[in-house]
This record gives sequence, C-alpha cells and structure tokens, in this order.
Amino acid sequence: MASELSKALKESFEHGSSIFDSTTSRNVSFQFPLLGFPIKHSLAPVVHNSMFHTKGLPWKYHLLESKDINDLRTKLEVSPSGGQDSSVTIGAAVTMPHKVSFMSHVDELTTEGRSIGAINTIFTRLDQKTGTLRRIGTNTDTIGIARSFTTTPNPLFAGETEPQIGRERPALVIGGGGASRSAVFALHHFLGAKEIYLVSRLKSETDEIISWFAKSPSFNAKLRAVHDLDESKALTTPYYIVGAIPDIPPQTPGEKTAHAITRELLAGATRASVPKGVVLEMCYHPNIRTTFYEFAEQSGWTVVPGTIAMIWQAVAQQVLWTETEFVNEIAVVDDLKKIVEGKIAGHTQTHEARI
Repeated sequence: MASELSKALKESFEHGSSIFDSTTSRNVSFQFPLLGFPIKHSLAPVVHNSMFHTKGLPWKYHLLESKDINDLRTKLEVSPSGGQDSSVTIGAAVTMPHKVSFMSHVDELTTEGRSIGAINTIFTRLDQKTGTLRRIGTNTDTIGIARSFTTTPNPLFAGETEPQIGRERPALVIGGGGASRSAVFALHHFLGAKEIYLVSRLKSETDEIISWFAKSPSFNAKLRAVHDLDESKALTTPYYIVGAIPDIPPQTPGEKTAHAITRELLAGATRASVPKGVVLEMCYHPNIRTTFYEFAEQSGWTVVPGTIAMIWQAVAQQVLWTETEFVNEIAVVDDLKKIVEGKIAGHTQTHEARI
C-alpha cells in the first residue's frame, strides 16, 4: 500500500506538471523561505538543509522572519528563467501568524489545505494547458502526525493488530488550536478513526472545530467534545492520542478541567484492562520530555515526541518540492532526529547557563 508521502506526491501532479524539464534544472541554488514571526529559534533550516544535502541539491532553506505577508508574496512572484537564477523561490513554508492569511495568496489549495483551513507549505507546478507557474498551498502537518503513529509501532502489538484496534477505538485530540485541526484530519483520513474526542480549555474552541469539519462532505468521523470529568469516566479509552497544548501548568478552571479529563481518559485503560495506545506529544520546546510526555510514559503508554512529527512534515515538504522521495526515509528521519535532539539539548543547556 502506498505511503502518505507517495500519495501526496502523486496527488500533487493533479495541480499541474513538473517544473523540472529541459529549461529548469534542479542543479540551481533555489531558495525556500519560512515566513513567520517570531521564528528565530526555528530548527527548520537545520532539518531542511540537511535533507537538501542528502539529496545532493544546492538548495537553501532560510528564515524570513516577518509580520508582513508581502515579504513572501514578492519572492513567489518571480518565476524561474532558464533555471539559472539562484534568487528564485520555487517553494516556501509558512507558520504563525500566516497559516490562514496566506491561503488567499496561492493559486490553488490541496484537499488538506481546504479541509483544515490553514496551510504551512507552498509548492510549484506548471499549468498543463498554459504552461504558467502555479503556487499550490497545502498542509503537511497532517502527514507529520500520521507518520509519527504509523512508524512508531506499539510494542504490545505486532502485524496488523495495532492498525485494526486503532480504527476500532476512539482517538483523542487535546487542544483547540490550529494543530488540533491537522490532528483531527490525520486521525480520520489517514488512521481511520471513526470517533474523535476533543478536550480543550474552552467549549468555544471545540465547538469551532466541530462546526468546521461539519462543513466537509468527506469527513465522516464523529467529533465529541468532552468538558465534564464525570462524563470522561464512562467513555471508551482512546487509542491514538495527540497532545497539542503548551507545556504549562494549568491555571484557569477550564485548563484544570481539561488536565483532569486527559489524565482520566488515559487512566481508563488500566481500569478497563484494555491495551494502552500511542500518544503523540506535539509540544517539544523548550523540552522534548514534557510533563504530559512523562505522565503518559509512566502510565504505560507508548509516547512519540513532537520532534518526530516536525521532522516527518518536513520530509513531506521535501517530497513535494523536489518531486522525489527518499530511498530510505526511515534512515533519514533517524539521522534528523539525532540532529534535532542535539540542537534542543544545546539550547536548553545555554538557557540554563544564562539563568
């Protein structure tokens, strides 16, 4: 069965043909900016430039720290000319606060971009009729989340048992921000979840997520907001869990309730004597092992750090930009994991030294 990456690459050509032909070569130092603010501590350049090196491409990924959306728009308006202009931007990444606003500045959106209502990636394809350059907006966070689960097997299972139980039991998303929408999409469309619990500090946040996906004709999962602790005690224990909140002690009544509900849902596996599932803790800054990470692991769950999702979504971006997959993507991810962990450890030590 084709992987999420293979499918994404194949579907990308539904938006146009390859830009790499007899007039545009890959052997030019094209630019790939990340637009966002603040992003000075982003690890994305290290990750992407390492992958460009692995593929033998003279391309460069760099930070474009700005609140002005036009700073990226002007770069994207310049088209390759004979493949020799190294200042040309043939792809880009966008992060907060531009994930939603930049949607109106691309020529077309993928299914992921439309379904989530936010993009983080722009890739280029040629209009098959006119030959003009088209900028396509998509969201690779979905693939990052899905691959985090599908490449991290639960040691309690083997073979096809785990995917089956993952589809049969509910999933859980903790948080009400943009990452939560990506998680909901990935859990349903890529992992087959038929019911997804939503736990957040505010009812308005879960209401918005439910309302948003209700508009999508291709979304068939049941979304269930859980804001009552007593209700959570009677629910079926979820299998796939995505934590998408900062590693900050709960302060408000809503945060404390969400905190208690989350721990109740994880504890339910022990009481019900059902297999514990897999937790993806999206937060990895300033520490990979967050409070939630530690709790889930100590409770017997398999935990995937958010760095893995970050790396896999970057791999997806690379596949769309280069129009090629990696020969051994797992080895590439393992190497990037070591690089990222080293960088985060270095940042933590530097911060502690300053304190």
